Amino acid sequence: MRLSMIVTGVLCAAVLVFSVPTVDAANKVDVFIYTDTTQWIDQGSAKKEAEILAEEIKGKNGIGEVLLHGPAKEVEAWTEKHAVDNGHHIIVMFGDVPVEIYDVGKDKKKETLAEEFLDAGNTFSNSADYFFWGVGGRNEANGLQNMMDIPDIVQWDDNTAMKVTAEGKDLTPTLKDYATDRPFHLDQLDGDWVLEVAFATETGKGKGAARCDPCIVHNTKTNGRLIQVYQTAGQADPKGLVISEIILNYYVEAVGALDVDPQDKLPAVWGDIKTRR
Repeated sequence: MRLSMIVTGVLCAAVLVFSVPTVDAANKVDVFIYTDTTQWIDQGSAKKEAEILAEEIKGKNGIGEVLLHGPAKEVEAWTEKHAVDNGHHIIVMFGDVPVEIYDVGKDKKKETLAEEFLDAGNTFSNSADYFFWGVGGRNEANGLQNMMDIPDIVQWDDNTAMKVTAEGKDLTPTLKDYATDRPFHLDQLDGDWVLEVAFATETGKGKGAARCDPCIVHNTKTNGRLIQVYQTAGQADPKGLVISEIILNYYVEAVGALDVDPQDKLPAVWGDIKTRR
């Protein structure tokens, strides 16, 4: 009798699992790839890297809309629409933050749409120059300091040697040892900001490192993230490929954007039934 009940329970669980749609849809990550203004990379090269990135991620599990070469005239509306709590959407930049969403220059007192987007639990990715510096030094160091609410954080120095970490070798196979010009200063992270994962650091290890690039830093309170990839001056780095590897091999899973096949749930259901026997 007891065995019969168990078998019946398993069959019912299986019917329940397989009667739902084939995949449980998670919240997809939308990506706006901005190339209207660039710095430390010419626009043509930025567009090529952007196209590589878009080709790699479009249609992949966890990815929603990919807006390639998203124009400046659309970035404000897109950012406002996507400034939702824990949306985990991404704006990809190549050296310049659009003035349409960050228009305060060096004024640290005024709030911006870019901050609203980040603080809602979304993400910026940047390559080719200092994060949020702005073309022609429009924001300078104040940009990053304002966005992170860390008054003294900076991103120097030129030709800082980066060694690929174990995580980098596993998740970003395209990435090799190289020199960055604007590394993230992990020793200046403050408040709720922490290193989430480092793909390359000055030591080749995440723990105890002071500099990283590429890497992801995470605000544990707001869930905002900054992804830094090859902040270099005029180097022909495989930016698009490495950004795509970070997004597909790490980010979408980390933020819970991957679809779940109900078949994968059956072992868990069976385990739960056995526990309750």
